[in-house]
Amino acid sequence: MTNYVRSVNLRPMGRNVVIGLIVLAGLGALIYWAVRSNKEEELTPVPTPSVEERLEDSFKYQIPENFERAELRDVSGADGSGIATRNYEGGKFIHAVLADLPDPEAGTFYEGWLVRGKEADENFAYISTGRMTIAKGGYMLEFESSKDYSEYSGVVITLEKVNDQKPEKHILEGSF
Repeated sequence: MTNYVRSVNLRPMGRNVVIGLIVLAGLGALIYWAVRSNKEEELTPVPTPSVEERLEDSFKYQIPENFERAELRDVSGADGSGIATRNYEGGKFIHAVLADLPDPEAGTFYEGWLVRGKEADENFAYISTGRMTIAKGGYMLEFESSKDYSEYSGVVITLEKVNDQKPEKHILEGSF
């Protein structure tokens, strides 16, 4: 019997290994690119609407461009917010407040105030602009007068127990 020794050619197998490594590297690069693209999309910041935009959307009300605006911030430790507007034109002073506030406890109500100066100042004064009413989207008030209250730059929303024309617990504050 004759023994035949057959030689094995490894070249085609080496080529297959190289092709396999190239395919794996390509798949790895594709997966890396896909994951990286998703992370970039997730990190894109979403613009946060301003208090004014949020309240206008909630109340379905557009504040006129010629009105002054003041953002009202919660000073009671809760998370209320609001926007106050005012305009004096043609002998008419118009003031309005849109506020996102929780419902007050039974027997209490929200009231708006315009404030001139600081409490210790000689010219300090305040006037009630009325009770806030519940509206679609929160609370609001509208105040009109033939007197120009433009020098009253402070706006306060209080929580009241007694209707006595004296401000009680401050909830929101802001100024023009």
